[in-house]
Amino acid sequence: MSPREDGAAVTAESGRRATWFELFGDLVFVAAVGQITHRIGGRPGVTSVVAAAALFVPLWWTWVLYAVRANRADRDNAAHRLLTTAGLAAVTGMAVFAGGVGHGSGADTGFVASYLCARGGVAALYAWEVSREAHLMPLLRTYLLGSAASALLWLGGLLLLDGPARYATWAVAMAAELALPLLARRQVAGARHDAEHLRERFGLFTIIVLGETILGFTDGLVAARTAPGAAVTGAAAFALCAGLWWSYFSASGSRPGGHAELASGGRLMHVYVFGHLPVQLALALTGGAVGAAVAGSGSRLTAVSAGCVVGGVALFLVSTAVIRAAFLAARDAVVVIRLLAAAAALLLLPLAGRAPVAVVLASLAALLAASVAVEGPAHRNRLAASGAGAG
Repeated sequence: MSPREDGAAVTAESGRRATWFELFGDLVFVAAVGQITHRIGGRPGVTSVVAAAALFVPLWWTWVLYAVRANRADRDNAAHRLLTTAGLAAVTGMAVFAGGVGHGSGADTGFVASYLCARGGVAALYAWEVSREAHLMPLLRTYLLGSAASALLWLGGLLLLDGPARYATWAVAMAAELALPLLARRQVAGARHDAEHLRERFGLFTIIVLGETILGFTDGLVAARTAPGAAVTGAAAFALCAGLWWSYFSASGSRPGGHAELASGGRLMHVYVFGHLPVQLALALTGGAVGAAVAGSGSRLTAVSAGCVVGGVALFLVSTAVIRAAFLAARDAVVVIRLLAAAAALLLLPLAGRAPVAVVLASLAALLAASVAVEGPAHRNRLAASGAGAG
C-alpha cells in the first residue's frame, strides 16, 4: 500500500500506524486528563476522588470514540483533519470546565456542552465517511440514535435537575452510552478494524495517563523543595511509575499477532476496549494521589490517598489480568501471577497509613518489579510457542 499524507506507510505485515495528526489529538487529551487528575488536589478526599473518577469516564469514552473511528476509516486528508480539529476544540472545552464541575452551573453547562459537541464531531466524521464506505451506514445510524437518546439525558439533567439528581442522571446517560456498542454487536462486527493500530492507540493513551503520574510526582518534588526525604520519596514514585509501565507493556507485547482477534470487532474487542477503562482509571487516580504524597514527604498517607495509590495498583493488575485471560486463558501463568500480586498489594493497605510515604511507594514498586521478573519465563515460553507455530 502507498504511504498516507503523513508518511506513515501501511503494510500488510505490520498494519498501519498512528498518524502524526492522531498524536496531535492526543495532546489535547493530555491537557484534559491533567485537569481531571488535578481535582484530587493536595489532600485527596472522597468527594474529589469520586469527582475525578466520574469525569474521567466521559473523557476516556470520547478518546475511545475518536480512536476507534480513526481505526475503522481514516483517510487522514484535509476534510477529516478539519472535522477532527473541531471535535478536539470541544475536548479542550471539557478540559477547561472539568475543574469546576460540581461547583457551579456555569462549569456544568460548559462541560456538558463541550462533551456533546465532541460527540457530534465523531458523528460528523462517520457521516462524511459513509459516502465512501457504505458499510458504515448501519453503524452511523445506531450511533446517531444512541447519541440522541443519551444527549436528552445529559441536557435534561442540566436544565431540569440540580445537585445529586443531576449527577445521577448523567451517570445513567454515561452508562447508556457505554452499553450501546454491546447492544449493537452486529453493526460493530460489520465494520473493519486494524488490530495492531488499535493496540498501539490504547498503548499510547496508557502512556498519556502514566505521564500524569510523572507530572504529579515532579510537581510534588517542586512543591516539597528541600523537605527531608523528598528525593527518596520522589525516587520511589519514579520506580513505581516505571514498574507500572513495564508491567503493562511486557504483557501487551508478549504475543506478536496475539490481538488479531480485535479485527473481527466481536466479544474480544469489547473486552479489550472496556477492560482498559479500569486500567487507565486506576493509573489516573494513582497518579493524582502520588503527586500529593510526594509533596507531603515524610508524612503518612491519608486513608483516601492510600486507597488511590494501593487500590489503584491492585485494580491495574486485576484489570490487565482480566484482559489477558480473555485472549488466552484464566489459568495462564501471567494471569495468575498478576492476581496474586494484586492480592499482595491489597495486603499493604492496612499498613499504608502508618508507614512513611516512601516505604509504601517503594514496596509497591518492588512488588511490580517482582511480578514482572516472575512473569518473564511465561512471556518467553509464549513467544517461543508463537515462533514454533509460525514455523
